[in-house]
Amino acid sequence: MSRFSRYDTDEERLPEGMQRVGYDADTQVYTFRDADGSYWESAPGNQYGQLTKVGEARPEGQETETFLMTSQQKRPKMTWFTEMKPFLNFLMLVILSLVLLFWFLGYKGSSSDERIPIADCPEGTVAYAIHKGDTCWEIADKNGVSVDDLKKKNPDLNCEALGINDRICVPGKKSVD
Repeated sequence: MSRFSRYDTDEERLPEGMQRVGYDADTQVYTFRDADGSYWESAPGNQYGQLTKVGEARPEGQETETFLMTSQQKRPKMTWFTEMKPFLNFLMLVILSLVLLFWFLGYKGSSSDERIPIADCPEGTVAYAIHKGDTCWEIADKNGVSVDDLKKKNPDLNCEALGINDRICVPGKKSVD
């Protein structure tokens, strides 16, 4: 037993007229009542020390709390944005997941310089849409022209990287779509 244990009582440590009336084990807060009936709480985890005033004594006529909510206790009106925050967070996760999925799969939107359709081919040529499996040699062979003639009419044509649905101008008089 400590030699100062005699000073650990409420009478020795608390101010005049204060007495301990409760303890909340969840928050580790002690509750004290003053001589005038007001309530005080200690800091969490401290039995003694600085006290904070938390309430006044009830009037004599009021023995129980009212169970009906008064106008002061009503919740303030929430905006639609506040009410929708959990859904918007979920929606952001879904959108982010879809963006990452398309990025991972290699999807890219068409830019302004990609796959510009040829509106009018020069005189003596016709527009041709490239299909899956087409090569420059097959296109030229189908139309009875050489690959060199095909490249002359389409200076930007790269035979190693033909894109499906790209349009090129093929020498000839009839439509070859």
